[in-house]
Amino acid sequence: MRNENEILVRLFEHNVWANAEMLAPCRGLSDEQLETETTGTYGRLSHTLIHVARAQGGYLRRLTDWQPGPEHRLEYEDPFPGVERIDEHLRFTGERLIDVAREASADRILEGVDGGERWTIPAWVVLLQAAYHATEHRQQIATTLTNLGIEPPEPDLWTYWDAVRARGTPAGSG
Repeated sequence: MRNENEILVRLFEHNVWANAEMLAPCRGLSDEQLETETTGTYGRLSHTLIHVARAQGGYLRRLTDWQPGPEHRLEYEDPFPGVERIDEHLRFTGERLIDVAREASADRILEGVDGGERWTIPAWVVLLQAAYHATEHRQQIATTLTNLGIEPPEPDLWTYWDAVRARGTPAGSG
């Protein structure tokens, strides 16, 4: 039986893969390189990595009842937790977003209160923002890596498709 959200699920499977691809060249960077700031990007590379992870966790919290434990605490003011910890957080929250995508309903409305203001928003907006946000910042990370003289990976969907085919996954599954 086919899942009616199959394309959305694939988008988030790509997201998990693309995050891992972009983190791979960051593993060997020095502290000085991780503190590199490139004009036109979010800011320091370390902060961009934290930002991507924090935001993905925030989208997951908004879409589910997930409450992160201390192992998912990532703060800009704290010492950089390391690329491995960022990777673990992104994989964990990314896999949960795949589950959310699998069960997503086009008419689900999220409601809450933020700063005393009541809000409502369709869940699909938050889901698609999660994918867009990660894509935008992966490109900024790639720009910083390029400025450091490091060839960044190509985490686009064509490269993902090549990776899916290379591992022998049937065309109908990611």
